[in-house]
Amino acid sequence: MAREKYILVSHYCAQTHIEDSFVKQLHEYGLISFEEKQNDVFIDEKDISEIERMFRLHHELGINFEGLDVIKQMLKRMQKMEREMDLLQKRLRLYE
Repeated sequence: MAREKYILVSHYCAQTHIEDSFVKQLHEYGLISFEEKQNDVFIDEKDISEIERMFRLHHELGINFEGLDVIKQMLKRMQKMEREMDLLQKRLRLYE
């Protein structure tokens, strides 16, 4: 079983210069998840690229948190459709 790696939010924010309030708001909107252990808040390292993408969208393009949620849901749907298209293309090749 693969072991999940967690990063302390305060340490991550200090290293990346992203405000911890921004990360907490992402959690409040359900865009990322937290793991709380012994009064410390941790994020999964898998969420780091998602946090950085949303930070850029929010600060560079001025997209609010509701917009970030919509974008995340649309990206999920697009990825699902791409997987389905790949599967259908593989099936189609069988009949060519």
